[in-house]
Amino acid sequence: MFPYDNSRFCEPIDYMQEERFNIFKSQDHENGHFDVTFEIDGKKLFANKFMLTSVSETLKAMLSDRWTKKDEAVKIEDYSYDNFYEFLHFLYTGSCDLTNENVFKLVDMAEYYGVSLLKEFCDESLKEMEYNFGNIEELLEFSEKYSMSKLKAAIKHFVTYNFKEVVSNKRFLSYKKPFVEFMSSFDYCSKEKIFEAVYKWTEHQVMKQTTDKNQKFDRLEAVKNKLITEFPHLLFLVEKGFHLSPNELKDLYGRFHNRDEDTKFKLIYEMAEKQALQEQKMSSDREKFNIVDSIKADLSEVLLIVKFYKMEQNFLINFVVAKGFITAEQASHINDIRVSITNNGKLVSGVLSDDIGRAIERRGTYYVTRRNTAVIRFADYKFPIPSTPNAVAKTDGIDWYLCLEEDGILTFKHHSKIDEYDYLIAEMKSENGFSLTPDKETSLKACFNNLDPVI
Repeated sequence: MFPYDNSRFCEPIDYMQEERFNIFKSQDHENGHFDVTFEIDGKKLFANKFMLTSVSETLKAMLSDRWTKKDEAVKIEDYSYDNFYEFLHFLYTGSCDLTNENVFKLVDMAEYYGVSLLKEFCDESLKEMEYNFGNIEELLEFSEKYSMSKLKAAIKHFVTYNFKEVVSNKRFLSYKKPFVEFMSSFDYCSKEKIFEAVYKWTEHQVMKQTTDKNQKFDRLEAVKNKLITEFPHLLFLVEKGFHLSPNELKDLYGRFHNRDEDTKFKLIYEMAEKQALQEQKMSSDREKFNIVDSIKADLSEVLLIVKFYKMEQNFLINFVVAKGFITAEQASHINDIRVSITNNGKLVSGVLSDDIGRAIERRGTYYVTRRNTAVIRFADYKFPIPSTPNAVAKTDGIDWYLCLEEDGILTFKHHSKIDEYDYLIAEMKSENGFSLTPDKETSLKACFNNLDPVI
């Protein structure tokens, strides 16, 4: 058998493709065997359905019998005749005549009609555009809106190699936050230059919103607050003398979007560590200054919101536990779910570690009011009774339990009401004693038990 070589077929295929396009280009309705008519700007454009529907599911649906009537023109109102012509040109040949004016509309058409190859074709063209201080922001917005990766990369290249000129240009201070945020994420520019540019832009925004009459205005504090709020990824803020309080670090941690819990915790730890080292330098007694205690103090509020249960086990043990933020015992219970019930200001809680606990946690706080002082059924929570033995056993000294009754309803019961058909799932304990007050609202909620032990 001879080796297969399809290169000899390319020329005939190109020829046939060109012939099909020439028929479309002629717009000879009598001899073109067209079976669809578009009406745009009062003009008609003829085409062959197969050439369009084979590459666009949107056009396939639009031109189906369900949406169009036979021999009735399809009206196109959102695009001009010339732009729609070039769109069909591409569907016939895989190419079209792009200009600086029509390329943006063709991208929109590619997105609307689901023709990814056309979007890639336009992206390739846009990356070769001539960029300047007047169009880079608008082009970036366009690249974000339509996910144009090559255009975005080209803008990044232009800004990186013209960074000094971009930030010194008078237009820079009028750029919107997304563009400045985009610039601040660059890896190829020095952190010093990025910080100076972002600080300059932020200070301008702060001063625009402030009047001279505000005598108590603290510009440095206002700039710091805006930097933390608008650019939380600039972790070298502390290197510039900005000391962040525990609450500010907590707010910053909450703004670390699109990062896993391990990465977020390591980043905030590094920031607290840098602050501690700076504090040590300024301390009158450097030798006695405890860096570890300083870091823990700065992260005291952060630890309240860290989702330890989302961390990788290796990171949890070798970083979080190793640095003394939680104990190994606490780490072994991070997947436990604390379930708590409150009534008339009194609290009772227990631990679950199965799907029941997760179902309660996902729903949020559940409220119910009952007269019974020994039993509360949470009718909206119904689960299949497990085939395994009870998760817990009835024990002396435990007054309250969570259980599944025979019908699978989640129920909170006093030990005196427990019977042989109840499937016990959690002991419920209270620090100061617990009782149900009739006709008072009772709440049920669950959350992952990160740090505090159940009493």
